Amino acid sequence: MCNNWSSTPEFIDEKKQEFIFVCNHALETDEQINLSIQYNLSRVKFTRSQLPPHLSNCRIIYDIRGQLIDENIQEKIVDQLSIVAFVEFKE
Repeated sequence: MCNNWSSTPEFIDEKKQEFIFVCNHALETDEQINLSIQYNLSRVKFTRSQLPPHLSNCRIIYDIRGQLIDENIQEKIVDQLSIVAFVEFKE
């Protein structure tokens, strides 16, 4: 994983003490899925180091419009990223 990310959240919700990323990644192959997971793990880790401590919660929203993403793939992504963020998918 890269430790030199430059990443700005799309949204910050002070009330929920959370920062939000929106991802529009191709998730059609195992390689794309694994790259997306690794990218987001690093992105969240780096961004947490740059934000005030009270913004400790992260939400990642995957925009999967136009893609047919199997539920098993979505579950794999959630399982891998749940250690750093709440993950949801929007179709």
